[in-house]
Amino acid sequence: MGSILNNSGVIPEFHYQIPWRATSVHPGYHRSSQSGGGYEFQGHAPLISYSDPRKLDLHVSLHDPLGQYVVRTFRQRTTIPVYVIADLSASMGFQGVVRKIELLASFTTTTAYSAYRTGDPFGLFACGDGILWDLCLPLGWYKGRVEEVVYQRLSKHYPSGSSFLSLQRIAEHLVRKRALLFLVSDFHFALTEISQILDSLSFHDVVPVVLWDKMEYLKLPRWGLARMSDPETGQERSLFMRPGLHDSFAAAFEERCRNLIQLCIQHGREPFFLEGNFNPDDMTQYFFSLNL
Repeated sequence: MGSILNNSGVIPEFHYQIPWRATSVHPGYHRSSQSGGGYEFQGHAPLISYSDPRKLDLHVSLHDPLGQYVVRTFRQRTTIPVYVIADLSASMGFQGVVRKIELLASFTTTTAYSAYRTGDPFGLFACGDGILWDLCLPLGWYKGRVEEVVYQRLSKHYPSGSSFLSLQRIAEHLVRKRALLFLVSDFHFALTEISQILDSLSFHDVVPVVLWDKMEYLKLPRWGLARMSDPETGQERSLFMRPGLHDSFAAAFEERCRNLIQLCIQHGREPFFLEGNFNPDDMTQYFFSLNL
């Protein structure tokens, strides 16, 4: 079994930001709609409403038409809930360049540690034929044993079944405050089904994390008999491969990519494609290149 630790013996992390204002009352890193002891100037208010004479603005008070003492008000920084929603359907058991399930485990562990380092609570939902409660984590702060609790348990799991229905119902189990969700899947669903899943999560800020492996379509022979299997349904069929058909598969995969990007953008965010090994710096770049 592998390890998530880097060369320095620590779990790597990435940095994230949100374009919306959180509503939590707990002090944290993110911009908030709540007034408090932050540094972001909000406006002015009568001293009688905000009884903190340390923030008295004498210049504005002297010019107040009602002769009131006026104080500066500020918005505080706050925490947000962070979740990983993991697709553990049968297709996530594919092994090509890397094992998809191990890549998912690596990403999830890094996300949990990144949330802890940012000061945010983290939660995990694992979805197969139903919600796999033995792999889920309630919303909380996880530092110690996060490699054991998240990485080892997920990477040892053998994906099976279909996760569409459980993913579609996962919103019922999330907190009622707006959260940052990392929806991690290979998205091998019909586009209409993906749209339904994203619609069900539309209250939250969803980052689609797409786990693809080039071996899923590049491993096909250009000539010869190939046995094709759908891991979600278990259905198999034989195809006589030839260059034209091989190229058609590659073109269909590229078209699928374009359609998936367009669909995700329509639901709020461009997807993050994760192929091969996960570099946390790429996820940091994903967030900060948006200039939120």
